[in-house]
Amino acid sequence: MSCNQTLTVGDIAQVFDGPHATPKKIEAGPYFLSISSLENGKLDLSKSAHVSDEDFKKWTRRVKPEEGDILFSYETRLGEVAMMPAGVTACLGRRMGLLRPDRTKILPEYLLYAYQSPAFQETIRSKTIHGATVDRIALKELPSFPIQVPPILEQEKIVNVLKGYDRKLILNAETNKTLEQMAQAIFKSWFVEFDPVKAKMNGELPEGMDAATALLFPEKLVESELGLIPEGWEVGALSSVVDVIMGQSPKGSTYNDQNEGTPLVNGPVEFGVYHPVAQKWTTAPTKMSKNKDLIVCVRGSTTGRYVVSDGEYCLGRGVCSIRSNDFPSFANYLFKSELNSLLHLTTGSTFPSWSGPTLKNFKVVVPPETIIEKFELLIGKLCEMMARNTGQNETLSTLRDTLLPKLLSGEIELGQAQELAEVE
Repeated sequence: MSCNQTLTVGDIAQVFDGPHATPKKIEAGPYFLSISSLENGKLDLSKSAHVSDEDFKKWTRRVKPEEGDILFSYETRLGEVAMMPAGVTACLGRRMGLLRPDRTKILPEYLLYAYQSPAFQETIRSKTIHGATVDRIALKELPSFPIQVPPILEQEKIVNVLKGYDRKLILNAETNKTLEQMAQAIFKSWFVEFDPVKAKMNGELPEGMDAATALLFPEKLVESELGLIPEGWEVGALSSVVDVIMGQSPKGSTYNDQNEGTPLVNGPVEFGVYHPVAQKWTTAPTKMSKNKDLIVCVRGSTTGRYVVSDGEYCLGRGVCSIRSNDFPSFANYLFKSELNSLLHLTTGSTFPSWSGPTLKNFKVVVPPETIIEKFELLIGKLCEMMARNTGQNETLSTLRDTLLPKLLSGEIELGQAQELAEVE
């Protein structure tokens, strides 16, 4: 069994924070790290700004982040954490702290996992100071927070097991990103840029397309109310191609969090990376989504955000479903391709929203069904691969999150955890 010691953060790391001010932000230069960049143990630098070299010197007088330092938020986004990567020049942003591990006692990677563990997160919650505007933890108290620390050799083994899960999760996510880019590129080529038609107009075979599919495309573009479109194609309402099902919230008295009835989706709170994530259920569902629908936010600042339905969900008034029973992939990518144009049609300056008629009457280019069928056959396979990868990641994440506290507490032997990782 594990011979963990219960130490304190101050026993195994130094605690720092940055200046309590914000420098002038510029287009390029050293990073001014934002707490928004901390998410699920990862550092997303796209959400951080840049500062001048002069300001960088001022903002690193107290501490300059180094590779292996643990970055965390001590106000608002409590519990969020990430490890400082190599090769990044940065200073701490507002509300951000830094743990510099004593590597003779604790590995940086182990400290990152320990910070994310349920036990340490519960300590953060219990020590949270609830202010009038923000929640925070007192940095002067952080060194006293308890933390489970096994010997270094055991830390290495635990980190290797957990990093194995993370590698699989990252690989699947990167694969899905590539598949999504491929699908969007093909849709744009066929139905926005009309590349196959333009190629045939030049007497060429469309690039990357078999002869049978190329025959389905015309050799001429003609004028329409939406500009030049392929000959024989039409302009029609979005509702002539897809079904738009506007949500309708059930009575609040039918809601529960006990998995009774139908899962409810009312907005991004229930949005996962690719599919919805059930948070509440209703025993009196109203409007419903089907498998492969695109569930889209229609109200508020998140209007236009979407996920793909992986089953039946009750649609609250904050969302709608975009559906085609025969051509779900085409329906989804058609909507995504028109998203920017649709966002210009939202009503309400402070609370933007889409109405049912706005969406249903929106004009789109309608290709012949034979071409839609070809697209569905091709892209439907990519969508199935993305759904499988997402399902695998959901399983891996659940298993990893289950193993994390048990490994750190010594409740489960490393050999058992390694066997589970190999099975997955």
